[in-house]
Amino acid sequence: MFENEFNISLLIIRHLRGELSEQEQADLNAWLEVSATNRTYFDELVNEETIPAKLVMFNKLDKAAIWNKALKGINEAEPHPKVYQLSRYVSVAAVLLLLSAVAILWFNKSPEAPSFVPPVVHSGKVAPGGNKAYLTLADGKTISLTDANNGQLAEQAGISIQKTGDGQLVYRMAKRNEEAVGKINTVTTPKGGQYQIVLPDGSKVWLNAASTLSFPTSFASMKNRFVELKGEAYFEVAKDRTKPFIVKSNEQKVEVLGTHFNINAYVDEENTKTTLLEGSVRVSGSGIFGDNALLKPNQQSVLTGNTIKVLPVDPESAIDWKNGYFSFNKEDLPTIMRKISRWYDVEIVYQGNYTGNDFTGVVSRNKDVSEVLNLLELTGLVHFKTEGRRIVVMP
Repeated sequence: MFENEFNISLLIIRHLRGELSEQEQADLNAWLEVSATNRTYFDELVNEETIPAKLVMFNKLDKAAIWNKALKGINEAEPHPKVYQLSRYVSVAAVLLLLSAVAILWFNKSPEAPSFVPPVVHSGKVAPGGNKAYLTLADGKTISLTDANNGQLAEQAGISIQKTGDGQLVYRMAKRNEEAVGKINTVTTPKGGQYQIVLPDGSKVWLNAASTLSFPTSFASMKNRFVELKGEAYFEVAKDRTKPFIVKSNEQKVEVLGTHFNINAYVDEENTKTTLLEGSVRVSGSGIFGDNALLKPNQQSVLTGNTIKVLPVDPESAIDWKNGYFSFNKEDLPTIMRKISRWYDVEIVYQGNYTGNDFTGVVSRNKDVSEVLNLLELTGLVHFKTEGRRIVVMP
C-alpha cells in the first residue's frame, strides 16, 4: 500500500538524521525483519561509501519523466483503478524521496560533493482540519459545535438536538408537533472543518470542509424530504418510499428514495459531481433545458452548465475525504490545491508560469500540510514555499 511505503521512507529519512523516536525505531526494525530484501535495501541506502554515486544518479534523473511513466502504468493497469492499490507504480515517489534525503544529507556533510539544490524547506506547522462546525437554528441563534458540550443543545417544536461524544449532531423527535414543519436549521463547516449529522428521518450526512447543509427540523407532514447543500457532502439516506429525498445544490437537483451517494458542489469548481455508491439517484440540471440522468452504482454525473455527462468511476475514491484521505486521481494542480486550501485553511498563491500536469496518489488528511506538499514535490514537477498559512506554488 502506498501509504505504508511513504511512511517507511519517512522513517528511513529520520534514521539518517538521527531523529527517530523509540516507537519509530521499533516500527523501522519491524519492517527490516519482514524480509532480507528490506534489510539489503536499507543497508545499501545508508552506506556512506555509495552516497556520492547516488547523488550523481539523482542529479541526472529526469524526475518528471519517471513520474509520468508511473502515471502511464496506473492508467494501463485497469480501467478504473484504486490508486492506493497500485504500489508498484507510485512507489517511485518513495524512492525519489529517499534519494532526495540522501542527497541533502551528503550535501550538508561534504563541501566537495557535486552541486545540488535542496528542495524548499517548509517553515512552520499547519495542522490538518477536524470536527468543526456551526449550527444556526430557525430563530437565528448560532451555536459553535466545536465548543459546545456533549448532550442536548436545544429543543425546537418537539425536536431534540444533541451533540454526541464522537462528533455527531443528532436530531430526534421528542414529541410530535406540527410547529416543527417549515423550521429550517443550517450546519456550516468552516475551512479546516468537517462534521457528521443525523437528520430527523435517520439519514446520515458527512459534511466536508467549507460546506453548508440546510434542512427542516422535521419531515413530518412534508411531501418530500428536501435539503440544500453548498460544498461537498456524503449522504446515506434512510429508505422511505413514500417521501423522496431531494438534495438541491449549485444548479442541480438529486432525487432518491434511499441510497448512498456523494455530491461535490463547491462554487469554485468548474462542475458539480454526483457519485453513486448504492441504490439509484436521478440527477437533474436546473431550468427547462437542463439535462437529467439516472445513475447506477459506480457511476458519476458531471454537470457543466445544463449538460450532464455520466462516467464510470471507482466510487470509493470520491469519498476518500470522508475516510480521512486525499485521493488524487489524474487531477490537475489547481484542483488539488483547492482541496488543500479548504482542509488546512490556507491561502494559495501561484508564482511564475506553472505548466499543467496531472497528479495521482493518496495521502492521509491527518498529516501536517508539509507532508502533503512533500508528496507532490517528489514528482519534480512543482515546488512550494510555506509562509505561515500562505503556500506559494512554484514551477
